[in-house]
Amino acid sequence: MFEAVGESNPAVTNTIGIGVLLMLSGLVLNYLFDRHSFGLRVELFLTIVAFFVTVTGVVLSIAGVTSLPSRRALRIALLISVPITILYVPFYVGVQFVQTGADRFGECTGLCQTAAASEVVRVSLSVPGKPAVFCSIERRGMFLSYYNQLTVYGVTDSAAQQKVLDGLTQHYRQAHTNPIQVMFYERENWTVRRGKSGVSSGARGPEKLIRVATVG
Repeated sequence: MFEAVGESNPAVTNTIGIGVLLMLSGLVLNYLFDRHSFGLRVELFLTIVAFFVTVTGVVLSIAGVTSLPSRRALRIALLISVPITILYVPFYVGVQFVQTGADRFGECTGLCQTAAASEVVRVSLSVPGKPAVFCSIERRGMFLSYYNQLTVYGVTDSAAQQKVLDGLTQHYRQAHTNPIQVMFYERENWTVRRGKSGVSSGARGPEKLIRVATVG
């Protein structure tokens, strides 16, 4: 009788194992998506998938620990993870709109100066007299981690790009900034139009992204 009590239930072990595997898979997917740029819509979809898989894995693992049958554990996991994911979507989108853009931590000035110090960044067309490098704050991944997004124009040579990245890496280590996603564009597509009232206005057209790199 004591041996029967001490024996593990294979079904329960499998349920826990599957739950842990799903949880780890979701976290790994989130890490990969977090550090690469796929476009706003694709990133939203991938983040939701990673969140759903992670939550399902967590709930399934807990259900397995309570010795629930595998099918019932899976049913409960889905009944919990689906509505949580549905509620997470508007929260994620809302945070993106409210907290994306402004330099909340005051790190952008130092990053732009560091990139310009590489002496390979061209002069901006949209902001004459200034380097063609711009910075904003992004929230990425299902944990909405803070990232500095640095946009660099006109640096097309790989060696010159690496010079910019080396400077940013050193600055990141010394200043302990948030991670940096550096987006290299072929050139600025900036058009200035003069209206009927004589007032000039500029507009940015389609631009070619040639490289994305992450520092941190």
